This record gives sequence, structure tokens and C-alpha cells, in this order.
Amino acid sequence: MTERAQRPEPDTSHRAPTGTGGPGTIGRRRSALWELLGMALVASGLCLAVVSPDFRAAVVHTIAATAVALSS
Repeated sequence: MTERAQRPEPDTSHRAPTGTGGPGTIGRRRSALWELLGMALVASGLCLAVVSPDFRAAVVHTIAATAVALSS
């Protein structure tokens, strides 16, 4: 029985397991890149909000003006 369990089945795939390298890690790299970009965006927004307290009012005004321009 031990010998039979160690032999691979004839119809099994010969791909590497997930997470061991190869094309399967491309999605993980892209995910890390998106996470980095998102964190940079949030950090820059917080820095702008601290540096310029009127930033929030300016953003709301810009969004409202854009909405009015798109609706007409």
C-alpha cells in the first residue's frame, strides 16, 4: 500500500503548487502594488487635510461643481 500511495496518478496535473513561484505569483505582486498605491493615496490625502484645513471644503465644492456641470 505504501508504494501505491507514493506513485502519482496518471491523470494528475504536473503544475507547481500554489504559492511556490511561477505564474501563480503574478496576482500577488499586482495585489501588493495596488495596496501600496492605495496606501499612498490615503496618506497623501491625510497630509493635505492636515496641511490645508480648507481642503475638505474645496473638494466638496469641486465635486458639486462637476456634478452640476455634468447634469446640465
